[in-house]
Amino acid sequence: MKTFFRYQVKEYLFYTTLFFLLFSFIITLVKGIFGLQKLFELNPSLKEVFLYFGLLFLQLISFTLPLAAFLGVMFAVHRFKEERELLGFFSLGFRVKDFLKPLLFFICFVFLLLFLSHFYVVPYVKKLQKIMKFELTKRQFEEPLTEKKAVPIGESYVIYVEKTKKEKDVQEFERVVLLEKGLEKKQVFLAEKGRLYPKEGIFTLYQGEGFSLSKDKSVEVLKFGEYQFALVIKGVSQALEFGRGELSFVELKDKLKEVKTNRGQWFRYLTEYWDRVFYPLSVFLVVFQGFLTALFIKSHNRIFLFLTAVALYVVFYVGYQFCQSLAENGKVYPPLNFGLFYVSVGVLLLIETWFLFKKRHYRIYL
Repeated sequence: MKTFFRYQVKEYLFYTTLFFLLFSFIITLVKGIFGLQKLFELNPSLKEVFLYFGLLFLQLISFTLPLAAFLGVMFAVHRFKEERELLGFFSLGFRVKDFLKPLLFFICFVFLLLFLSHFYVVPYVKKLQKIMKFELTKRQFEEPLTEKKAVPIGESYVIYVEKTKKEKDVQEFERVVLLEKGLEKKQVFLAEKGRLYPKEGIFTLYQGEGFSLSKDKSVEVLKFGEYQFALVIKGVSQALEFGRGELSFVELKDKLKEVKTNRGQWFRYLTEYWDRVFYPLSVFLVVFQGFLTALFIKSHNRIFLFLTAVALYVVFYVGYQFCQSLAENGKVYPPLNFGLFYVSVGVLLLIETWFLFKKRHYRIYL
């Protein structure tokens, strides 16, 4: 019996690890490539690029781990059927209920990993990502600008200077072109000279012209002898303000007290708070569903099995996101909302289990 137990758990772990690494690598690569353009605007080093991908890999654990466990169990059971191992187990006197003990042990192990990652690791990683972006933006903002090269500053500005000189806390420029990409309009400034105070974020242009293009295609022209404005750099001017997904559980509790008078914010933070508790529990439902599906499905085609698994997981995940959205909007009290969702899915699983084991009298397609 111990050999049977260890063998089952080992197979589940093998396929889960395989799918986890595969999905994590693909999703990290795709998502990372799409975000590289904004990252390169901050002029990161090669080490910081690798750190960016590493943090992204860790951030995705909450999504890829339950999906990998779900597919891992399905494909492990499918292999038992394909290679007639399941038939061999039954001929040795094992029954379907004997598979439940190693399955439960495996689910509890994955639950522990998912709980630690979703509760502690992912929020901390998101916080590190914001700190990294903040430091890159701050460093880029304070270092001397490169001459004769268009240099992005944050997400809203691009600057070109022919000559630059830094003295203490002031940067001075000659022949400046500054592009500001705003939501309502785009502005271009051409000036003979410029001066930047990085710490204060004050930029002064001398002897130049400004052109403003609004959404309705109207153009405004401005001539100036001296033009001073504050560079609003997202991530520097606002300092480090962390979102709800970046806060620890204790910080979330404190934040809930702060925003109690704001009903909209309070529900969003409360939803995040309870999501940390309820989301890891999803592994019990999805993995058991994977076990039942693989055990009773007629098809021997692995592609069909994979597509079925993905479809089932997407239905569950979309349902969870829908309930989360209802909770964030204050439609339903968050813990009650999550609780009802899990009870509903659990009842459906019990009905499915009763139908498969009682109505069909354990008729498994081998």
